[in-house]
This record gives sequence, structure tokens and C-alpha cells, in this order.
Amino acid sequence: MLNKIPILTYHSICNDKSLVSISSKAFENQIIFLKKRGYKSISFDQLNKAKSKNVIITFDDGYKDNLLTALPILKKYGFKATCFIISNFIGKTNIWDNKKPNYIKKELMNLADIKEWEKNGMLIGSHSHNHINLTKLNNNDLSIELSYSKELLENTISQKISDFSYPYGKVNQFVYNKVKQFYSHAVTTNRSRFNPIIHLNHKLPRIDMGNKYSYLKTFLKLETFYEDIKFVNNEL
Repeated sequence: MLNKIPILTYHSICNDKSLVSISSKAFENQIIFLKKRGYKSISFDQLNKAKSKNVIITFDDGYKDNLLTALPILKKYGFKATCFIISNFIGKTNIWDNKKPNYIKKELMNLADIKEWEKNGMLIGSHSHNHINLTKLNNNDLSIELSYSKELLENTISQKISDFSYPYGKVNQFVYNKVKQFYSHAVTTNRSRFNPIIHLNHKLPRIDMGNKYSYLKTFLKLETFYEDIKFVNNEL
């Protein structure tokens, strides 16, 4: 039987009203669901050997509450996760969202926070250097966004940075080909569980876990075709 692997997307784990937030209670309930259903978290470099009930947990942007709130919950239930860091915003705030409705200023992890995240067995990926739409860049600027982020992060922590998350999920053929030069895996905002027959390693789909929890909705997202039928291969 073909193993379809859920790759979960989170941003901020916080009890505020931000559109990128999920409450700590909802997040813990989702992690409890994974635990009770027998899931085990894996990293992207284990994806080609993934088994049924494997899951990849990801966080975009690197909010400080990933460390303060999400990490204790992940450790409590024995899960690991990958946090995609914006290298030029380490220790700063999410100013790229300041034009959006219901914007709430949020603190991002600093260098010490990132090292603490790593020290606790968690993983780091790149979310570019400046969190901009990569499809609007020329070849030189795109190379800088990708290579400088990778280099800066690798000089900051002990891990090799081989995983990438496209800012805003924006990717075209040019960006896709360039990302392949620097990273082993890249994630999109396309919805679906990962299917090795139809999904590319540099265009991996993910499941947005939303800001509310119900057992039924989580079950549908992770263990049925609920998300798979919403896959749209529209970036390339």
C-alpha cells in the first residue's frame, strides 16, 4: 500500500487573534491526536524511506513562540519539527505582514533561541533571506536570497541547511530550478499529503492545520483523501 505522508504547516503558536496563529490548546490537541494515532515525526531526509503513520511537522517564519510554546509540547509527546527561518529577520519582527488585516506584530527567534531550538533536537530550514516573492527577482538577486540564507544559517548552527520553504508559496519554473541548486527539499503551500508518485522533492505539498481543532477535521486531513483532492499543481 502506498504511504502518503502528511507534512503539516504551522506559523505562530499563540492565543492572540492573528491570522497566522493557532492557540496553544488547539496545537496541543493536534499533537495529542498524532500521539494517540501512532504517528512518528521524521525529517525531510527520511522522506524517501517514510512509512505509514510518519509525519513531518513544519513551522514557517521562526516565531519566538515556536520555542516558548510549541517546543515544550513537542517534547512532551516525543515529536520533532522543522522551523523555516528568514535569515535577515533573526531577532526581529514579522514586518512583511504589516499590510494584512488583523496584523499583530510578533517577535521572531534570535540567534540564542535558534540554537536552543536546535539543542532540543529540532531542525532548521531556510525561508529565504528577506521573505519576498522570489518569482519577481532576477537571477543574481534570487541566487543571493537562496545562497546567503543557507550560508548564514549554516554558520549560525551546526546543522547543514538542506530544506527550503518558498515565501508566500510563490514558485515558478525558474525559481524551482534555482532552488534545486542549493537545497535537497522545498515545500509549497499546495494542499495534499505527500505522494511520491506525483509530488516532486522541490515542490512538496503541505497541510495547513488551521486555527481550530476538532478530532474529525484532523482525522480527515491526515488520514483520508480530504486534502489530496485539493492539490492544484499550478505554480510550474
